[in-house]
Amino acid sequence: MEEHDLMKHPSTVVSGEHVVNGSYIRPEPDRMAVLSATYGASIFFRRWAAWMIDFILIVFGYGGLVYFAAKKLAAAESPNIVMVVGIFLIGSFCYYLLLEGLTGYTLGKYLLRIQVVNGEGSSPGMVKSLIRTAIHLVDTNPLLFWGLPAGICVLATPKKQRLGDMAAGTYVVKVRDLRAVGRKKTGIFAGAIILMTIISAIFAVSLISSLITQVTKPDVFVSKDDQFEVTAPWSWSRDYTINEDADISIKNEFTERYLIVLSEPKSDFDSSMTLQEYKQIIQSHIESGLTTPESGKVSNIVVNGYLAIEFTLKGEVEDTPVMYNVTTIETPSHYHQVLAWTYASRYGRSQQELRKIRDSFREMNIKTE
Repeated sequence: MEEHDLMKHPSTVVSGEHVVNGSYIRPEPDRMAVLSATYGASIFFRRWAAWMIDFILIVFGYGGLVYFAAKKLAAAESPNIVMVVGIFLIGSFCYYLLLEGLTGYTLGKYLLRIQVVNGEGSSPGMVKSLIRTAIHLVDTNPLLFWGLPAGICVLATPKKQRLGDMAAGTYVVKVRDLRAVGRKKTGIFAGAIILMTIISAIFAVSLISSLITQVTKPDVFVSKDDQFEVTAPWSWSRDYTINEDADISIKNEFTERYLIVLSEPKSDFDSSMTLQEYKQIIQSHIESGLTTPESGKVSNIVVNGYLAIEFTLKGEVEDTPVMYNVTTIETPSHYHQVLAWTYASRYGRSQQELRKIRDSFREMNIKTE
């Protein structure tokens, strides 16, 4: 371009600079870039602490909830791991995308009093947050040296930016400094942020409450032939590997408590069989599998309107002390044994729950021949 052409256009871009009246003027840097350049290593430690808080919240809080919810709602021994990982990754991505894009905060950043901002000191917005969050997979990935690339970038770059910040044109600044340089937020905008936060909190509480209610409600476990059932707390799950012959087989894997129901038609026995005789058969069978069995108290009880006999047995199974609570129940068409057990040292704390599950036993619609 010739000199006289430049004279016709007083302001012309040349290699990122402006020419005004024959003089080159560099564009004014972002205010947040200037502010970020004044920080030392302290901003790194704040960012790292905030990241750790968010990591713990997401992995052990949200991640645990997703896994446990998937396991309970799927009513299977093991949840679909691909589904669990997918839901976890989507939720984690949205956590950063929405919170940082709309407010500049995550829980960790809010507690450490730092905020993600654009060059003018405002919340970065969804586009910049999308870019920033996508690069989380690279520079703050805990599987990649626990986010070491992000830490190196923050310490080494003049504006204390990680790769995601550089790509999105964002900065992480201290809230007190952000206020000092002044933020152009109108009352309407601030009110909208507050309202949005309140609505989000209400929605989150409602969603979590609904999920917890769904997950923690008692479960009804029905027998293989759909003729009998027991109700157990939400922490129990079905597991037929305990006893393949059991009609109902459940466990609480956290407290290591187990319960099975085995049912036998009365037609399989002599018509003169009594509940007391059936109890003796069951007791002898269980004792044969124990080392040094010790019989406990025997009680005649009623379970959901059915005559029953309860007794306890203590013994060792493969050198492990175990305590059994056994109840034989007579219904119009069947004899049942409800066998519950745990470690002998834990039985005192477990018997109330085991008996409550036992007492929920009921016979459903039985077809008579």
